[in-house]
Amino acid sequence: MKLLREPLLHFAVAGAGLFAVYAWIGGSGAEQATGMDEVQIGEGELRWVGETWARQWQREPSREELRGLLLDLLKEELLAREARELGLDRDDTVVRRRLAQKMTFLIEDTARVAEPQESELRAFYDAHQASFSRAGRISFEHVFFDRGKRRDAAADARRVLVNLAESDALAADEGDRLLIESDIRDADRDAVAAQFGQAFADAVFTLSSGEWSGPIESAYGLHLVRVYEATPGEVPPFEDVKAEVLDRWRNEQRRLVQERYFAELFGKYDIVADERIEALVGPLPGNVEPGDVRPTDMGLAR
Repeated sequence: MKLLREPLLHFAVAGAGLFAVYAWIGGSGAEQATGMDEVQIGEGELRWVGETWARQWQREPSREELRGLLLDLLKEELLAREARELGLDRDDTVVRRRLAQKMTFLIEDTARVAEPQESELRAFYDAHQASFSRAGRISFEHVFFDRGKRRDAAADARRVLVNLAESDALAADEGDRLLIESDIRDADRDAVAAQFGQAFADAVFTLSSGEWSGPIESAYGLHLVRVYEATPGEVPPFEDVKAEVLDRWRNEQRRLVQERYFAELFGKYDIVADERIEALVGPLPGNVEPGDVRPTDMGLAR
């Protein structure tokens, strides 16, 4: 039963179905009878040009306008066929990328077919609990000592630290000016690091609440710090992050489908690279395993 839920199997079945439909259409009686290539215009094309017009002009097209849209669509299709017959689509970067993008979308849609059972989601959550954890947060105040404005900023900071043990009221008058607020509230480690530097953030997150500490070096100078509120990081229960788990699971399935697909694709073709190219960038993939090929940037891997 697990095999029936494999995205690659769905992709193979869908591809075979498309091929069969194409072969059936391509061998239809009208084309064989006249010897002429058949161009079909149906309900789908009519709806597409009508809806496209309505979105752009905020109204339905008139009969004449609809006729003009269909004629334009026909001209475009005929010109495209003529261009392909002349080989104009070969070595065209835009055409190649567009076709590759459409294949990528097809693979992505195939990956969406399979939906996980609850047990699979829970197993995925258990295996990746660290990635669902919520970072710890702290609120703190600090007094800044500018090395450029003081003869011995460290000594001044230590002296003030002794005084602050007796009264917090001294804090505002003892420090130097800094463009960063002296009261930082509900910030995680990354936010603190972005303002003061990673070493400062790491040091502050080790402090106990309620006491002045320091001096602690930042990207600007020295600080005395008092943490007055700290919320430890936690891994939320599965039920609280189920939607996020599902989203991550889908992304992972898309990534795996893409890796397997490209592993098979690279094995399908005999890739011959110029010696100068391999000397410059190394050997290109031939028979590769899933994971050897990096995801493309065409929308699949996120």
